[in-house]
Amino acid sequence: MGKTETKDNTSENDDVRYQYIGFDVFGKKVKPFFKSDDEKKYYEQQVAEYAKTHAAPLRSGTAVNANLLPLVDKIILTISSIALIVGSLMPWFSVSSIYGDVSVRGVTAFSGFANFMDIMKEFSPMLPTLVYVFSGLAILSVLFGVLTLIMLYIPSKKNGSGLSGLKRVLGWHYFPIVVWFALFFYLVVGLKIPFGEELSAIYMIRGLGSSFNIVTFWTFAQPALWVTFAALFINAIKSNEL
Repeated sequence: MGKTETKDNTSENDDVRYQYIGFDVFGKKVKPFFKSDDEKKYYEQQVAEYAKTHAAPLRSGTAVNANLLPLVDKIILTISSIALIVGSLMPWFSVSSIYGDVSVRGVTAFSGFANFMDIMKEFSPMLPTLVYVFSGLAILSVLFGVLTLIMLYIPSKKNGSGLSGLKRVLGWHYFPIVVWFALFFYLVVGLKIPFGEELSAIYMIRGLGSSFNIVTFWTFAQPALWVTFAALFINAIKSNEL
């Protein structure tokens, strides 16, 4: 039978092990860095005096100093927030009839239909409610767009508080998105409009039929409405990345 060789750990070369020692663990062969306590106190005093008149920034390579909001994301949020504001101020709906084209802006949807509220109630009590919903969505879009720009470009006094505030504001964008999807789902069934087809034929209202549904909505909706909806969605998704 072959002999079994055993290796005594204590026989390892200490000079090799000492090459991997760090932090506060030292071997016996490591000499003190300072020659004396007086020399150590002298350098400590020098560092303390320097710190009184100089800032002590974090090391540039640390994760604490990492850029949590890249420039690309900041540009995207800026564009989408401006789109929220501008899109809500532009026409959301356009209705063609024998009287010409009537455009209704997002934030002024209520005032645009104010003179027709009583007539709209006669067709369906829910039609004025839809006007209120569209007006509210437009106002929220403008508000959230302004708040996002403020959080992006106004510096915060506390480190990290500005980013947390931005994340909170972007998270609020989910609320109007939920309302939009609920509205789309509701319009799949639609609202019955008595004599809708007759009115459409008499006044040549393009897109109007026996009901106000998702098809009617799509016909009346303008590009600015979809830009606003897309901008809400972009900002809300960005809140998940912060």
